[in-house]
Amino acid sequence: MFINKENGSSYSFEAPNIPGDTNKKVKAIFPTAEAVSPTVSANAASVAINRERTIVKLGSLSAATTLTLAPVAANLNVGAVVIVSWTSDSTARNITVKIGEDTVATLAGTASTKVSKQLMWDGETFLAI
Repeated sequence: MFINKENGSSYSFEAPNIPGDTNKKVKAIFPTAEAVSPTVSANAASVAINRERTIVKLGSLSAATTLTLAPVAANLNVGAVVIVSWTSDSTARNITVKIGEDTVATLAGTASTKVSKQLMWDGETFLAI
């Protein structure tokens, strides 16, 4: 239970009724979030993913860019989300998303437009959704 110390309100957490979880200890990670603005250098950037929700702000791009994600799997539950946001110049700039050397997604940009795309952790990799 969480109690708001400022106004005295209380909130409880209720677990889903999943038969397969009967008599099991299920780990739940508190869904924290962060926004990061990595430096894009030589058309590449990298980000360690530690939280259930991460917003990666790449800023304005003038070339296609490679974004390497380094998921810290011990901190992520299946369903963790990464949102990648960027603005293309007058040419659509795509983002190639990698984990290590493996390409996991190509995110399409739109010319002269800010774009946001979402990826979801499946327990092993990030999937574009």
